[in-house]
Amino acid sequence: MSSMVSRAMIAAIAVTAIYAAPIQTASAQTAEIADDRNVSVRDRARPGYDAVGVRAGAFTVFPEASITGTYSDNIYATDTNTESDFITTLGARVSAVSTWSRHSLNLRAGLAQQLYADNNDEDRLDWDVGADGRIDITRDTNISAGLSYAQLHEDRGAPNAIGNAAEPTEYSVFQANVAFSHRFNRVTSRIGATYADYDFDTVPLLGGGTLNQDFRNREQFTQFLRLGYDVSPDTNVYVQGTLNQRKYDQQPPVVALNRDSDGYSIVAGADFRLTNLAQGGVYVGYQSQDYDDPTLPEIDGLAFGASVDWFVTPLTTVRFEAASSIEETISAGASGYTDNSVGLGIDHELMRNVILGGRVSLANRDYEGINRSDDVMRAGLGVDYLLNRNLSLRLGYDYTDRDSNVAGFDYTTNEVGLTLKAAL
Repeated sequence: MSSMVSRAMIAAIAVTAIYAAPIQTASAQTAEIADDRNVSVRDRARPGYDAVGVRAGAFTVFPEASITGTYSDNIYATDTNTESDFITTLGARVSAVSTWSRHSLNLRAGLAQQLYADNNDEDRLDWDVGADGRIDITRDTNISAGLSYAQLHEDRGAPNAIGNAAEPTEYSVFQANVAFSHRFNRVTSRIGATYADYDFDTVPLLGGGTLNQDFRNREQFTQFLRLGYDVSPDTNVYVQGTLNQRKYDQQPPVVALNRDSDGYSIVAGADFRLTNLAQGGVYVGYQSQDYDDPTLPEIDGLAFGASVDWFVTPLTTVRFEAASSIEETISAGASGYTDNSVGLGIDHELMRNVILGGRVSLANRDYEGINRSDDVMRAGLGVDYLLNRNLSLRLGYDYTDRDSNVAGFDYTTNEVGLTLKAAL
C-alpha cells in the first residue's frame, strides 16, 4: 500500500483540479444577473494566484496542463468482486478569449488521457473542441451562438453503461446552439434552439464478440422561448417554454422499439440577488415526454431547478442546487427515467491561497415502464493549495453509492486523488 501511495504522490505532479462538478441547475434555463458585489469563494479574483494568460492580438490565451493520480477501490462499479486500481490522468486545455469592447468570441480545446496501472483495457482518451460568441447588435439586443464536438466515454457506473462490456463505451457528440435576446425597458426576452447528435461506438464484450450500438445513435432538437420582467435591478421573474424532439437513427424492424419522442416543459422562475446575503436562480413547473411507440408509457411530472449561493461570511460560501430532467434509457421495457437531484456544497477560504471544500448530493432515477428505481448519493472533500499564479495542488476524496431495487445494480466507490495543475 505504501508503494501505491507513493505512486499516487508522484503521478499527482501536474493535473486539472477537477472539483465537485455541479449538478445541472437553473442556470441551464436562465441567465444569471451580472454583478460582482458578491462573488463566491471559488469564483472571486485572487491577484497573485490567478493565471493572467498570454496576449495574442485581440485575444488572451489561457493554456494549462495537469496530471492526476487517483486510487479507486471499485473501477468497474460492481456490487461484488470489486477491482481496485491506480489511474493516472494527463490533461491539457487551452482557451482563447476575445478582448473586444463589443461582441465576443471564445475558443477552447482540451484532452484527458486516463491510464490504468493494471487494467489497460480501461485506458481512455477524451477530447473536445468548441467555440462560442456573441454579436451585440445594440445595447439591448444580441445574438449568441456556439459549436462543439467531443469524443467521450461512459463511466462504468453510468445509468446506461453496458454491464458485460469489456471496455467502457465510447461515443461522440456534436452540439450547436443559437439564441436571440432583446430587452424592452424592463421586459426581457430570449428565443433560441439547440441541436445535438450522438454517435455510439461498437463495444467489445466479455467472453468475446461485440455489441453494435447504432441503436443508441440519435439527434436531439430543442427550442425555447423565455419572457421576463425586472421587478427590481436585482430580480428578474420569468416564464419559459421549451420543446424537444428526440429522433433515433434506427427504427423497427431493425430495432425492437421506436424510441423517438417529443416533449415539452413550462416553468416559472426568478433570478435574484438578496442584498449581500444570497444570489442565484430557481424555477418550478411541469414537464412531459411522449413516445412514438405505443408500448412505451409517457413520462410527466414536476420540473424544477435551483442554483443559489449563500454568502455566510466573506470567507464562506454555501451553494444549494437542484434539478429535474427526463433522460433516455436502453433498459428493455422502459421509456426513459426521471432524474431528480439535490445537492449542497460549502467552500471556505482558510487562507488567501488555501481553499477547503465539501459537497453532498442525492439523486433518484425512477424508470418509467419497469420496476426500477436507483438512489445515488455522492459526497466529497477537498483542499486546494494555490502555490502561485502558475501552479496549484489539490487533494480530494470522493464517495459514490448507488442503491437500486434491482439486484446487481448496487455499487459503492471510494476514490482519493492528488492533482497538480500548471497554467499561464
